[in-house]
Amino acid sequence: MTAKRKSQFNTKDLIIAFGVLPLIVFLYLVAYFAAFAITVMAGGVNVLDSETAIVNEGVFNFIRYALSLVVLGWIYYRGFYNYDRADEKEVDDRKESVKNSLSYSLQPLSLLALLLAGFTIQLGTDSVLYILGTLYPTTFASYQHMMETFTGSLSPLFIITSITLGPIVEELAFRGLIIRHLQRLTTPDNKKAQIAICTFQALLFAVYHVNLVQMCYAFIFGMLFGFLAIRFKSLLPSILLHMIVNGSLYVIPEAFLANIYHAALLGAISLLLLVASILIFVLRASEKPSESSRQHTPS
Repeated sequence: MTAKRKSQFNTKDLIIAFGVLPLIVFLYLVAYFAAFAITVMAGGVNVLDSETAIVNEGVFNFIRYALSLVVLGWIYYRGFYNYDRADEKEVDDRKESVKNSLSYSLQPLSLLALLLAGFTIQLGTDSVLYILGTLYPTTFASYQHMMETFTGSLSPLFIITSITLGPIVEELAFRGLIIRHLQRLTTPDNKKAQIAICTFQALLFAVYHVNLVQMCYAFIFGMLFGFLAIRFKSLLPSILLHMIVNGSLYVIPEAFLANIYHAALLGAISLLLLVASILIFVLRASEKPSESSRQHTPS
C-alpha cells in the first residue's frame, strides 16, 4: 500500500509540473479577454476598428499576474505549506529555509550583490543583443520592435506590474511549482537529477517567452534563477534578482551602447561583475553555518 501511495504521489507531482505552463497560458487568455472587456467598457474603443480595438497593456498585465498569483499561489500553498497535504517535516523545513533566506538576502552586502548581479545581467544582455542586432538587423527586427513596446510609452501600471508581480508569478511557477514538484521524484543528494530538473524548468521558461531571441537568454536566466532556488531552498533570492533584472530594463540608458566595440567591452565587464556578485552572494551564505557554529561553541 505504501508503494502504491508513493507512486500515485509521484504521478500527481509529475502532472502538476508538466501542467504549469499550459495553466499559465489558459490564465493569460482569460486575463486577455477580461482586459479587452474592461478596455471596451472604459470607452473610446471601437471593436470593429483594428487600429483601436486593442487591449490596455497595463490592465492586461495587472489582471494576468494577479489572477496567476492567486491560482498558482493557492496550488503552491496546498502542495508545500498545508500540513494536511504535505509532509510535516517538509513544511517545517521549507518555512525555515524561507526565514533564513529572507534574513540573509536582506543583509546590506547580500542586497548589494543582488543589485550588482541584476544590473550586470541586463547590461550584459543588452550588450550582446546590441552587437547581434547591429550585425543581423533583419533577424532582430521583430525583437527590437517588441522591446520598444516594452520600454516605450507604457503606463505606470504596466511597468510596476512587470517589476513586481511579474517576477513573483514567474518564480512561483517555474522555480516554485515545477522545481519543487519534480524534486519530490528524486533525492536532494542526486546532483544529476537536480541539474536535469533545473535545465527542464529553464527550457519551459524559455518556451514561455515565445520570441526566439528572448527564448535564448530566458533559458540562461532560468538556469541562474533555478540554481538560486535549489541552492537556498527558497524562492526569495530568485524573486529579488528577477525583480532587479526587470527593473533595470527601464533605468539603463541606451547611450551606454554607443557602438559595437563599446558594447563588447561593457558585455565583458558585465560578465565578470556578474560572476563575482553571484559568487559573493552564494559563498557568503555557505559560510554562515560554520561561522554561526563557531560563535555558539563554548570556549
